Amino acid sequence: MADDSVIAPTGTLRAAYIVANLAQGRLDSETGKVSGVVADITTELARRADVASTLTPLATATDVLEAVRTGKADIGFVAPNPEREGVVMYSQTYMLVQQSALVNSDSPLRSVRDLDQPEVVIGANTDDSVGVWLKEHLASARVRTTPDYSLREAVQWLKDGTVVAFAGNRQRLVANTRNAPGLRLLSDNFYGVPQTIAVPLDRPDRLKWIDAALDDLRNSGFLAKSMARSGVDGIDLAPVQPR
Repeated sequence: MADDSVIAPTGTLRAAYIVANLAQGRLDSETGKVSGVVADITTELARRADVASTLTPLATATDVLEAVRTGKADIGFVAPNPEREGVVMYSQTYMLVQQSALVNSDSPLRSVRDLDQPEVVIGANTDDSVGVWLKEHLASARVRTTPDYSLREAVQWLKDGTVVAFAGNRQRLVANTRNAPGLRLLSDNFYGVPQTIAVPLDRPDRLKWIDAALDDLRNSGFLAKSMARSGVDGIDLAPVQPR
């Protein structure tokens, strides 16, 4: 059991996550309750610390990082992109969220490996990890971003030819375009986005406690069971990382 001043100095473990990231959790619009992997982890960390917990959905990764940085949240569930370094500290990776792309059903494209071609434009959401990754790894194709996480603009871009593919995590791409016929999700993935827990820069004690807890949750099978129970497509248990 942790000293609650380490993990939850207010007496309540206050966690935040990205509401559009359905691989992390699902928000029930009627009850306000969050379910999924991040909800399970938050509840278990609070149980171990013998404190209550809250889990707040925020719009973007930037919002989550700012909540942690300013002390409005004790922990935040987010991917550690390079441009997010130096703002908070990150735990070990506990989960990988696979990133793929939507294309039009009649597109000749069959694999993400087909996308890096001259004059190809790939869409992605602003502040989304896959967009950062694509900009770093594409040799010929270009990336165009939109802040519209509902994917309505993504669907329009695909239909009018603004982009030939739209990248994102598999679960969100499928869930947010169920009512948009004529689209197809590519069968393979660009890569798996590492999912970590962010803590403030001045709380190495909190980071140490969380890393130890994540070790236990992995070794006990808790994480694997939580991921299976979530029913999310395209998430994998992260392997043990040397620290």
